[in-house]
Amino acid sequence: MIINTSKKQGLIKKILYFIYYLRYLIFFFICIVIILFLSPKFFKHVDKIESLNNILENQHGFVIENYDDIKYKIFPQPNLEIKNSKIKISKEIPKLKLEKIKVFLNVKGLYKPEKILLKNIKFRGNFLGNDINGYYFPKKNINILYFRLENLGIESKVFLDNKKKLNKPSGIMKLDILDHNLIFNFDYNKSFKFSESIIKNKNLKAELNGYLKFDPFFYFNITTEIKRINYDKFNLKKIKHLLIKEISDKKLNGELVINNATKKIIGKERTKKLSLNLLFKNGDIISNNSFFKFFNFDVKLKFYLKKYPSYKNLDYELSIKNDDINKFYKKIDIKKNKKLNEVKILMNGNVNLEAQKYYFNNIKINEKDLKKNELIKLKNYFDKNASIFFNGDLNEKRVYLFLKELIEFI
Repeated sequence: MIINTSKKQGLIKKILYFIYYLRYLIFFFICIVIILFLSPKFFKHVDKIESLNNILENQHGFVIENYDDIKYKIFPQPNLEIKNSKIKISKEIPKLKLEKIKVFLNVKGLYKPEKILLKNIKFRGNFLGNDINGYYFPKKNINILYFRLENLGIESKVFLDNKKKLNKPSGIMKLDILDHNLIFNFDYNKSFKFSESIIKNKNLKAELNGYLKFDPFFYFNITTEIKRINYDKFNLKKIKHLLIKEISDKKLNGELVINNATKKIIGKERTKKLSLNLLFKNGDIISNNSFFKFFNFDVKLKFYLKKYPSYKNLDYELSIKNDDINKFYKKIDIKKNKKLNEVKILMNGNVNLEAQKYYFNNIKINEKDLKKNELIKLKNYFDKNASIFFNGDLNEKRVYLFLKELIEFI
């Protein structure tokens, strides 16, 4: 293929000649643009904040307060940089302290405050003692809020219904906390309601429904349906620390229900493998109706974790039923008991969680009470060995080994 270079050179000369012919007009246009974008440098922008706040409050549900300084910046695009300010959303939500806000506006709004159109807001600051940065981006059908709490490993992108204001929002929140991913369908009006929400990581997938109430005090009601879980990867020490230290010490109030169902069998409904019902009352944790299935055991549990000034005490009642104990003996490599098949165990007692001392008030095995010297023997075994077990992983092999040692000891 032959390229006609003479025609190409002729076209280039015509374009250059046209630009040269319009050089004064182009120069004049460039000067106008430069003046247009540079002139706001010499304006005072306090009046624009008042107009901007009217838009923010009426259309988005928040305002900018207590700022120190306002400067006009040209790059990366014209914006107002506001330093050391606070964002007020509502009385119930703590004010957000911001080190810097960049408000991107239309050019006409820089000259006439009544013509302001909000394009985007970028921010950096502090929320409840943690560094936060992100942006707020209003769009035609949704408003997007992105924020990141880097020192906590939290990142979130929220798709907000723009028919509602930020002080009473609804929408979808995608939240990443370390290696946990959460998706919330939420609606907030006095309480934060969420439904068909998902939390997942490599070891867990669960559906969340419920609400968080903030006024007159914080209260939560959450139901969790576990879809997938790897129990082997759950550390008992961390779970114990979370319940006994973190949650109990913060004096939370609320209700938490955790259900885990086995897979559906053809023609049969899904049966629950785990149902944990927890009630939180100012640091106390109560369960009146919890149960779980372990191998061929049916276990029902009641407990009351009471917080005292110097220690925490756990009162409990435990019911254990097994219709074929020899099946379990075979699993853990213990000799079959021909005289014993069905086993029913009822026990109650308490644990001093600070001292890790175990007390057994009464134990019945197939309606027969354990003798006092047997209870003392059992207490001594738990005092010496239980802390080792509860500080490890919740994997099947460790559980079976612990139970085998316990049965052989008794």
